[in-house]
Amino acid sequence: MPPRRSAVISEKAGNLTQINVFFAFIGYNEGAKDGCEDMACASEKCARCGQLCTEKVDFLAGLPEDKQRRLTELATREKRSKGSALFRQGDPVDAIYILHSGRVKLSAYDPDGRERISGLYSGGDTLWEGVLVEDSRYPCAGICMTDVDLCRLDRRALEAQLRDPAIALRVIGFLSKRLRDAHARGNLLAITDPLARLCGFLLERSRKAASDTVTLRLEDIAASISLRPETVSRKLRELEKRGLTERVGQSGIRIIDINELRTLSENG
Repeated sequence: MPPRRSAVISEKAGNLTQINVFFAFIGYNEGAKDGCEDMACASEKCARCGQLCTEKVDFLAGLPEDKQRRLTELATREKRSKGSALFRQGDPVDAIYILHSGRVKLSAYDPDGRERISGLYSGGDTLWEGVLVEDSRYPCAGICMTDVDLCRLDRRALEAQLRDPAIALRVIGFLSKRLRDAHARGNLLAITDPLARLCGFLLERSRKAASDTVTLRLEDIAASISLRPETVSRKLRELEKRGLTERVGQSGIRIIDINELRTLSENG
């Protein structure tokens, strides 16, 4: 089933909204306007880990060290178990999450009960969907695919730093990159040929992971590119027979011929 274009448009619109709201926020907003309740979460003050986790956030990495240390002191180090939720659909956006290890997916379900994954994140990534939009709520759930180690930084602590002009420029650049990523995802989902769409997804995940091996369950791949699991399974076998990929362990896929995979993706 081809993806519904409204979903792609919605993702792009969300990034544009954040850019527009951010311009208004840094120019005119004079006043900046929960803790972890999950039983699968163990929290402690982030400063105890001896790291400046803000260095992993693109738009905070340029802050002076004293400001980064202040933000780090305000953050909370959390450990979440596999299957637990960082947030659920409809929850208010009140923090950013800096992932140290593990994997998280942004997941929602369509009217037919099928899961749709709009984002996959791993160690070194930052989740800050909608944090710059006033009174925003999550359009999907953030689910831990593995055990996750992270730092949670409260939105109010972040807003106090966003009035720094240098940080403002970094945020604008970061939002622009997110808009480009949303455009690339839209182009991927617009590919009608299942094999070409799968090849494009594997190439993108390999690039982000800086590895020739993509580690994901078949069901998560299917939900990420709006295909049925049985279709993904069939197309993966086809790639293996051609000698372009091979299975590694229980859920790993190693790319053997990246050039041929790119050709298949571009010709889809």
